[in-house]
Amino acid sequence: MKTIYSLIALWTLVWHFQPCYAVREGTANAKVMIQRYERTGNFAKAALWHEAAADCLKIISTPMTEIQIRYYVRQGKNVLADRSRRELAHIKERREYHLKVARAHWERLGTNGTSPELEAEREKITQFISTWAQIYPNRFHHYGIYPSFFKVEQEIFKKKGDYAAVLNLEADAAEMCADQYNEITVAYFQGIVLDCDAIGGSVGGEAISRHAANHISKVGADCVIRYEKIRDAHRQRAALLREIAEGKPKTPPIEAETVLRDLSHQSISPAPKLTSTQALRIADRDVRLKEHLKAHKGVHGYASFQGFAWFVSYYNHGWGNLGVVLVDDKTGTVLDILDWLTVKESAKR
Repeated sequence: MKTIYSLIALWTLVWHFQPCYAVREGTANAKVMIQRYERTGNFAKAALWHEAAADCLKIISTPMTEIQIRYYVRQGKNVLADRSRRELAHIKERREYHLKVARAHWERLGTNGTSPELEAEREKITQFISTWAQIYPNRFHHYGIYPSFFKVEQEIFKKKGDYAAVLNLEADAAEMCADQYNEITVAYFQGIVLDCDAIGGSVGGEAISRHAANHISKVGADCVIRYEKIRDAHRQRAALLREIAEGKPKTPPIEAETVLRDLSHQSISPAPKLTSTQALRIADRDVRLKEHLKAHKGVHGYASFQGFAWFVSYYNHGWGNLGVVLVDDKTGTVLDILDWLTVKESAKR
């Protein structure tokens, strides 16, 4: 039952607020931190998280959407290609918005944003973006274009008995997953490893800490090798599926459903100290949370790792998401409790 609730919660987190929310989920989680600091008047840290939101849009959302556009164009899916182009234009608009607000915050403060406290915040942001650069391709087969497009198209061909077409669609999906690993995850870690001075330039990290980037570069080389192998495995899977399809099978072969499928369940590197269950228990024990949720029934929590902390979101089916508890991954302490409905309204502006 807990598994079912977790799946429902994750689906709610990804799809509840915007049709293309999945493409910008990293940015949406950055907005939680923006709301946290703007609420307390800490506009320097809020500026950094606006820049982090812009980074997610450039490093992750833009290439992710461009990959989809290329595929739709090749397949002659002009309506879907146009929709993705509009989404890409909106992504660019949102990125400019976050950079504009960040600049306004810095100008208001009259500072260049250098201090030990802000450097520590930049390190959190570096961990945050590094985690999201791994998360998106990692769950390709569970959210977004795979279930909403590839699986739908496959069902149409299954009903026609055209299993070669089913296999070729699965091969297309495997190649798209490989492209996401290559253009998001591998590209991100390669940029840090090859030139830490590129932070803010080719890597695109306006808010990324140079100190943290240097630290990540030590493990980044391993990440590059690891994700290149995963990328190549998906490409090999695509080639195998196309080879099977050439035989024009009369039934879907078992290999089409099992070959290398566990690649979509890779863990994040470096791994968090806490488990999702531990983070959820820590959040559940907080007295302030109990007070915040006491008027609601049927509340369930879902914990997601954000690189430096766990965001534990609480929801029910009547109100949707009710609140977010930030749990520090290193210390296991509650950093803050936020009203998610307020964050949602903030995200619309």
